[in-house]
Amino acid sequence: MRKRNHVIPVHLNAKELRYLDEQVKKSGFSREEYLRSMIMGAEVRAKPCEHHADLLRKIAGLCNNANQLARAANTSGMAEPERVEEMLRIARETWKTVKEEW
Repeated sequence: MRKRNHVIPVHLNAKELRYLDEQVKKSGFSREEYLRSMIMGAEVRAKPCEHHADLLRKIAGLCNNANQLARAANTSGMAEPERVEEMLRIARETWKTVKEEW
């Protein structure tokens, strides 16, 4: 038996249908998934491009390298702690921005 057994017909004009189809295409959902998400109050964002996953991996690698550099610099005493903290802050901020935006 189907979980969703209530059907609600909706009449749209050409402009409304075009807009709905554009939003559905951007989201990567089917029309039904998109409309259910909107009804439930979810913020539907555009589906990320394929290159964004690669970008996130590269930034994660950059952050890991920064952490390793900071650890080594703190151990050897060759870097000022303020500079290391600033580098880490920038890396974390960048990671957060990329994660939220894409």
